[in-house]
Amino acid sequence: MIVPPKEFFQFCAKHVSLLRELELRASGTDLSESEIDDITKNQAADVEEQPAFLVKRLKELRILVSADQSEQYFLMAEPVRGILRYLLEEAKPASAETVQSYVNELQKLALKMRGALNADDPTIADLALSDITQTLRRLHDDVAATHVSVLGEVARFKTDKRPASVREKYQRIVWWMQQYIAPMIDVIRVDGAMQATFAEVEQVLEHASVNALVISGGTVERNLRLLRLAKRHALNVFEQSGKEISPLYQSLARSSNLATGAAYALDRLRLGNFEEWTQQSVVGIFTLRQQGAYSDKAIAGAIERLLNNPPVPPPAINFDHDGKTSAALEHRRWLNTLPDEIAKDFPVSNLLDWLTTRYPEFDTPQLLAGFSTLFFYEHFRARFTPDKPQNYETAHHVISAQPVRLEAISK
Repeated sequence: MIVPPKEFFQFCAKHVSLLRELELRASGTDLSESEIDDITKNQAADVEEQPAFLVKRLKELRILVSADQSEQYFLMAEPVRGILRYLLEEAKPASAETVQSYVNELQKLALKMRGALNADDPTIADLALSDITQTLRRLHDDVAATHVSVLGEVARFKTDKRPASVREKYQRIVWWMQQYIAPMIDVIRVDGAMQATFAEVEQVLEHASVNALVISGGTVERNLRLLRLAKRHALNVFEQSGKEISPLYQSLARSSNLATGAAYALDRLRLGNFEEWTQQSVVGIFTLRQQGAYSDKAIAGAIERLLNNPPVPPPAINFDHDGKTSAALEHRRWLNTLPDEIAKDFPVSNLLDWLTTRYPEFDTPQLLAGFSTLFFYEHFRARFTPDKPQNYETAHHVISAQPVRLEAISK
């Protein structure tokens, strides 16, 4: 049954409080006939309408839909709940699994569209392009909802005056970090699934834009703009969400650690004597005296060097797509292949010597990044040997360090 839009929006405009009450009561569950009657009785006095009439109109306009065949239990229609959440900025966040499902769907549609273009099939190409549009729109909307949800959670944390323990607050922030923010790093990283899929879809759409006999060029251009918008929006939203949540997470982590340490120290005080407890638990405070302060001549010289050597203008960035792989992506790929490469030579008695010998053309930062990746790799065991420090030559530097032995962890 088709619902007349004009009647639907007129009813909603007149009964905002009723819809709001239904949305709150039906959140995550269904409503029985008696519950619906109670809600409409409380709201009918304000609008001077009979409760039975309101219940009838809620069902006719498909604001309430039957939850089973008995028609004794009802759910609030999800599109209506979505409108209310959008207007009241109470959107639900999208998990990493949800975003990953959109990425997988885009990848499948790109393959179908590529096949349709190769076969000169306008019907399949048009259907695939339409589904790409809908998937990008859902991805954009869910990412925007996540941003609103994160900002709302941060605002509630900062303004909530209810008495709550540090543990409770810490658990809430940890839930948001582990459920929505941290898993998204693997999806949006430079060599992640989202970047690769967006690049593939963009390539297919660019190929379709020059094939006007199969698909409309204007439609393809609109999808290209939507694709680039969704890509930038997703990256910006999760970067900003991480910046909003991370300070709260770190602050609460420190508070939780302090509370745990204080409880442990007090428990030791209860079980032992005060002198022993003071030596083991009390932090010693020392005095630091500042000596050799900078003279006026040194300060004037630093200012003079700054004025006589102004900073150069920033370099121009070419945003044109040239098809070349970025240096960051190449570096990430190299770091990902390092564990497999070094595993062939296990055990390695001198990790830094192995890196400088195998990759003599790499700069010092790249080699140190590879060193850290292998040192902290979860399937390897690294330890400093008792040998004397050695010198290791890189492309531009000489590093003096103690040898590190690296071997695999036996399973």
